[in-house]
Amino acid sequence: MTKKRKQPHDGLDRQQALACTPIRNPEVEEIETPDGILLRYPVEIKPWFQSIFKRLSNRDSNIVIRRLQLDALGSSVWQMVDGKHNVADITEQFRKTHQLGTREAELSVTGFLKDLGSRSLIAMKEGK
Repeated sequence: MTKKRKQPHDGLDRQQALACTPIRNPEVEEIETPDGILLRYPVEIKPWFQSIFKRLSNRDSNIVIRRLQLDALGSSVWQMVDGKHNVADITEQFRKTHQLGTREAELSVTGFLKDLGSRSLIAMKEGK
């Protein structure tokens, strides 16, 4: 039996990823609440579900508004996503503010940014 060879990884390495700058999606609406920040953002309904959605909701639009309530930690990271600070800067500020270890802060921030990216709330601009 032969072993499958690992495909070369085409993604960014750790240093390149930390040099990226997160940029907010301009369609995201930010609302301050006592619990943190509430993000409202439009999501297009998948084509295979559109006809069912239209029948059930009696709406012609293929867009729904989703909400994401951020806690205090998520809100602090969201406020640092301004298009000027890269991931390393945000991680360092998060570490200092919340008195965390470097690795713990890095994992928390990068995991959170990855989640925001998967929801299309942010995009990443590669660092130089």
